[in-house]
Amino acid sequence: LCFFLFAARLPPSGALAAPASTDGLTIQQFFANKKPPKIVTICGSQRRGSFNKILHDNAVEELTKMGAIVDEIDLHALDLPLFNQDDEAESFPMMAKVLKSKLVDADGIFITSPEYNGFTTPLLLNAITWATRGEGDMYAGFKGKCATIMATSPGAMGGLRMIRSLTQLLQDMGTTVVPGSNAIGKATAVFDAVDRIIIDERTRQKVVTACGNLMEYCRYQANREEDCAIAKAILQESCLGEYGKVDTPN
Repeated sequence: LCFFLFAARLPPSGALAAPASTDGLTIQQFFANKKPPKIVTICGSQRRGSFNKILHDNAVEELTKMGAIVDEIDLHALDLPLFNQDDEAESFPMMAKVLKSKLVDADGIFITSPEYNGFTTPLLLNAITWATRGEGDMYAGFKGKCATIMATSPGAMGGLRMIRSLTQLLQDMGTTVVPGSNAIGKATAVFDAVDRIIIDERTRQKVVTACGNLMEYCRYQANREEDCAIAKAILQESCLGEYGKVDTPN
């Protein structure tokens, strides 16, 4: 979708400042002088020794190597209260505003999370809920963004059901979820919990591929024209269940 939008808004004059000739250029060379994408990363687990946090941290390292501006969001540090409309109306959490602002400013989102009964964690779901409230459009932090979801677990399925359910949630909010085989099973055999590294080469390549795919989408997202009519139309389109701006006290 991002590539299509990028291509669709490229004017005949080549106003995107592409090289005079792209023959023989790699994607990295083409984007060398262009704006690096901003990617927010989130781990849905704050458990000590979490395999998903190890997966997250290794992905952050790869995204940084690829040239992304990475903004890691620590859900534990945000210390968001369990969402309820009384808090929203009477004392909207400052950190919820910060979270939404970071998401709005990003080109892409990278998420890792364990699976709880086929869904993501209450910690992450609560943060997503707060990020759809407050000033501005309900889904401003998600609509038009690109996202990659990964998961791991000691079991063979690796959190696959969580990826599917969270994919549906993000898509309903207007996010383009990058496809891929991103569930990693048998976590105890592929991660070193002490050194916090990936010790299985196949798993390492899966992480590199997932990060590379997200980067490819986000590079185009970051370098779209500011006055792109197609992008504006997407952002103005209502998503499933969206009801517009939510007004809260300052």
